[in-house]
Amino acid sequence: MNFSLLARKYGSAIVQSRISPVSRPATVLTLCLAATGLIASIATKFVLASLPNVMPLVVGVVALDAGSQFVPQPRIAAALQTVLYGVLYLAVTILCAVLAAYAMQRFAFPLRDHLFTRVDSALGFDWLSYARWVDGHLAVQRLFHFAYDTIQIQIVLPLVVLALFNRPGDVRSYLLAFTIALSATIVISALLPAAGPIAFVDRASFHILKFTGATPLDHLMRLREAGPLILRDAPGGIATFPSFHSTIAVLTPLTLRGHRRIFLVLLVLDAAMLGGTITEGAHYFCDVLAGSGMAFFAYFLARYLIRREDARGARSPANAPANLSAAASPPESEGICCAPRAGSPV
Repeated sequence: MNFSLLARKYGSAIVQSRISPVSRPATVLTLCLAATGLIASIATKFVLASLPNVMPLVVGVVALDAGSQFVPQPRIAAALQTVLYGVLYLAVTILCAVLAAYAMQRFAFPLRDHLFTRVDSALGFDWLSYARWVDGHLAVQRLFHFAYDTIQIQIVLPLVVLALFNRPGDVRSYLLAFTIALSATIVISALLPAAGPIAFVDRASFHILKFTGATPLDHLMRLREAGPLILRDAPGGIATFPSFHSTIAVLTPLTLRGHRRIFLVLLVLDAAMLGGTITEGAHYFCDVLAGSGMAFFAYFLARYLIRREDARGARSPANAPANLSAAASPPESEGICCAPRAGSPV
């Protein structure tokens, strides 16, 4: 058995599947998130001891990917590889983002709750009245709660659907858009931190609402304290403005708008997620607007960057010989047109 031939055959396939779903800009952004988290942690003497270990996920993905090389259907194998490494990329990016979000809050910029309250008032939105109304309608609260908790599924859904429909370019665009939105959210929320409207009302006065997705105030206050800090509690959503739940509620259907049945279901589900972000996540209304706008910004910026990356790849010297040979060889139709006619001199 020629082991070197097998190693080249399957090794090249494994390497390609690792890098194909993730663009260069997305990789750079994730590395920037990791560097930001490490630098901010060192600068503020902060340790987040409860970060999960992703090594089992890495080993599992590599093992499944290696096994997928022996699946007889190449299209299914390619889709599985795309999903596996896309999920791995999302997990690593989110891990880096959590560290960066918590570490950057250590810089303790002034809280902007009064600003966001004034913006909501200028928009004509009364957060407390809205929360009271939802608290008085059990069916609405249950729908909002269910939709709000689907964020993890909705983060992975575009990756799975686009991979199954063999849309690698759209997969790369989505992963980049997700990372752009997440990175921008972390930076903005660190510069404009807020406790959220729930910090100014009595939670016990609500009968149904539990605000389980609200910014963990104990974490926020401890992060803002001076001196070294080792946080062993499980991290939560520390960003208030803009709302990342709102970003996902817009980015997921925006990415899958070409799949009509899925898109229609997502419209209903994500409308409920946007409504529940205000109550379940205890966000200001302007948080939801900003998060929704972030989705459009990240989506169209990602598509632009991916188009530029593809154009540069097409013009790269590595592709020049193939392009040159293609240009030198006449197309089949041209060969037919130029064939000598019967009876004509050759």
